[in-house]
Order: sequence, then C-alpha cells, then structure tokens
Amino acid sequence: MKLKFLHLALAAALVMGAATPAVAQKKGGDAVVAITNAPPSFDPHSTSAQGARHVNLHMFETLFARDEGAKPVPDLAKSVAVSADGLTYVFTLRSGVKFHNGKTMGPADVVASIERYRKGGASASLISSIDTVSASGADQVTIKLKSVQSTFLGNLSSPRAPIAIMPAEEAAKEMGKALPIGTGPYKFVEYKPDSHVKLARFDDYVPNPAYKERDGFAGAKIAYLDTVTFRFIPEAGARDAATMTGQVHLNETSDESTAKRLKGNANFTVMKALPYAVQVLKFNMAQGPGTDLNFRRAIAQAINAEEILGTAYPDLYLMDQSWVYPGSPYHTGRALLKQDVAAAKASLAKSSYKGEKLIFIIDNIRPNVDAATVFQQQVAAIGVNIELKVGDWPTISGIGLKSDQGWNFWTHGFGIEPYEGPASAMSHWVKGQGQRKADPVIDDLFAKLNSEMDVGAQKKLFADFENRMADQAIAINLGDYGLFQVVSNKLKNFKPYRITRMWGVWLE
Repeated sequence: MKLKFLHLALAAALVMGAATPAVAQKKGGDAVVAITNAPPSFDPHSTSAQGARHVNLHMFETLFARDEGAKPVPDLAKSVAVSADGLTYVFTLRSGVKFHNGKTMGPADVVASIERYRKGGASASLISSIDTVSASGADQVTIKLKSVQSTFLGNLSSPRAPIAIMPAEEAAKEMGKALPIGTGPYKFVEYKPDSHVKLARFDDYVPNPAYKERDGFAGAKIAYLDTVTFRFIPEAGARDAATMTGQVHLNETSDESTAKRLKGNANFTVMKALPYAVQVLKFNMAQGPGTDLNFRRAIAQAINAEEILGTAYPDLYLMDQSWVYPGSPYHTGRALLKQDVAAAKASLAKSSYKGEKLIFIIDNIRPNVDAATVFQQQVAAIGVNIELKVGDWPTISGIGLKSDQGWNFWTHGFGIEPYEGPASAMSHWVKGQGQRKADPVIDDLFAKLNSEMDVGAQKKLFADFENRMADQAIAINLGDYGLFQVVSNKLKNFKPYRITRMWGVWLE
C-alpha cells in the first residue's frame, strides 16, 4: 500500500514560530469567566452544546484539530499518511502524552474513543464513513474508510461535539457517563449546578512541540493560570454587573450598550468576535406557503437584510451572504440578496398565499426577537401577515428541528457550521434537515463534495450550492453577526475565538 505523508505539523511550526508574545507571562491565579449556560454534560462525545465546548475543550483534545483559520492540523496525532486511493489513514501518535489520571495515551485509547463515538456520539454521522479502526503499531492507529471522503480530516477535527480522546476504560462507559479525564492543559476540579465549574492547570500536560503559540483549537496550549472558574450567568445584566464589579475577568457575551458604556474605560477592553454566526432565516418547506417557490422568492425580495441585522446587532454585523466565513478559501463574497419590493409583490401575486396568518417562531434572546420584529414589518408591506411566537430555546428548537407543524418561519444563529467549512455548512440542509423537505439538488451536491478530492472542483460545487440556496430560496442568509466580549485588563493576552480559550493567558 502506497502512502502519502502530510507534514502538517512542520508547516504549522513554521507559520507560528515567531508569534510568541513579547511581554512576560506570569503563572498563578484564578481567572473567572462568565458564560451564559452550564454545560449539559462533561462527556465531550455526548453533546454539541456551545456551553459544553467552552469548558470541555480545555480538558480534552482530538487527533486533529482546527487551526486559527479552521484548517485541520495534527493535535494528538504527530502526522498522518493517506493511501493513494484515499481509503486508508495511518496516524502516528505523539509520544509521552498523559491523561489527567496519570496514564500515558496509547493506540488502544484512541481506538476505543473513536469506536465509542461511532456508536453514539452527538455528531456520529461525521465519521460514518469509517469501516474499521485499529491499533497498527506501538504508536500508530489505522482507519480504513468505506469510500473516499474528502472531508474526513475536517470531520475528525470538528469541535462541534469533539471526537475527544479519553482513556479506554472511560470510553467503555455508556454515553454521558464518562468522567472528564482528558489530555488537555486543564483538568476537572468541581462542578456546582447553577453556579460554576472549576478547572485546574494540569502540571503534567505535554504541549505539542510543533508549536510555540496557540493556534485555533490546536497549537501550544500553555496553562499559566492555576485555576479557571466558569460561572453560569444567563442574564445579560448580571454578567455585565459581575464584570464591572471585578467578580469576573471575562464576560464572553455582552451587548452593544455595555460596549459603548465601557469604551475608554481603562479597566476593561471590549473585543469583537466577528463573525461569530450567520443569522439564518428558515422556511418550513413541508407545509403551507413555504412549499411554494414563488412565495419564498417574494419573501427574499421583500426583505432588507441590513436593516434587520443593523437593528438586531448594532455595530456588530457583516453584510455577507456566503455560507462560510470570510477568510475561508471557499468564501465567495457574493451579495445574494437585493431588496425589490415591486418584484416581491409580483412574486407574491403568483403564489398560493391568500393572506392567512403565518407563524414565525423565535427563542427569547433579544437579537432574534428584534430580527423577527423587523422582518414582520418588512413583509407586512407586501401583504404577508405574520404572528410571532416566542419561547425558550429548548421549546422553539424542538419545534423547528423536529416538527413540520406549528411554524412557517424561524430565525436563529448558525455558528459552528460556517466556521468548519463547506461540508458542515451544507450538511444542515441535506435530506431536508433545516427546511423540513429535501432538495435533491442540494443532496447531490453534498454527496459530490464529500467524494471530490480536487479543491478547485470542491469550490465549484460549493458555489453551486450557494446559488441553489439563493435561487430556490431554500433559506435566507441575512449576513454575519458577532459578540462583544468584555475583558478585564488584569487578564492578559486574551484573543476572541470560537470558545473562550484560557490557555496562553495570564493574570497581572
């Protein structure tokens, strides 16, 4: 079998080698981070919740991870060799990596972790192409695929519900029951429901020698802090108050009014995490006028996306309708929305809509409610009657993701998928997951993308996907929005990313 070696770790080292901070790092202290929700689980395989990623990715690592630009790079793997036919991946593991229980990581742990994820991981479909996974040497693991999958390393490195490596004895436990024992720079200390979770520096952590600085979810994950306390503070005003009174060092999610109030305050730095998510407007294509292309086109023509985003996220949005973020090699940068009220009225007249009241479901966070309210006003101008139905996220997402009934429109953030890239962004619309009715063209484009190894051809397939989404008004990408993050000036070297990374930072 002929193998092709990917020397990704060396490339990363050359890129990141000169990026070490010029100021002196200081060990010690407890950094307190205000996050909106408690993790539903500390078993990383069992949940894709954002709150879980924020905490679990400090304790767990993966074979491959995403760098700052979301490219898959080695993490617990030292390198990978891929067969000429694209079906066999041989991973060489880094040596001497320790778990938090003192055990040295080996191939058996990697095999057990991947096998566990295949059977019941929160995003098990990511690795459904695996045929077999086996230990093939003292420091090697071999994965054989059923068919070529161009996105395999990207899927393996997904942070959504990470395919984390844990001790084999933990991987033997049922989903949701594994103890939080990983290889990451911080280890679990305590969890108090409705209060906080505390992590401590793992002094036996083995940094990846290929890096000198943090790089996305990979890189040099150096823990300077003694402990990190993640406090669960769901109410925005309470998070801001805790920040301003010095109870927390980092507020992961603030709003524009607080950002403006703190501008120029020497005690804080307000940072933008932008883009952080796409504001997506969904149609229920399984029932009602959402089944009618003329109706969907009328809605797309009627709306002013910038007015919607500008109201929901003042000073914190990008007018960009690509389904991946700027900076991705697959980003097209095209404007696919243009308001044309006259055309909207003409399309509506050709549709099956007869003035009936339609239901717009939204969860109760302010930006989504604001976005839905502006949308309601804009489509009223062409004669579409909308009723807003507001609820908490579990209730609304349960309706929108699982039911064909009880809704016609839904808006929410679409964050991790555009970060991960084309396959992840497309997957939400495959087999009608996001729109409740499959589109055969989208399904075909997704299948072709997964088997296409040529990057140029992949870009063409993704551009065709974006055109199909716009032409058929399968869903409307309103643009990108971000987060304001407020950082105490006692916390040094923090940089916004997909999670609040607490490695590479220190307290003064």
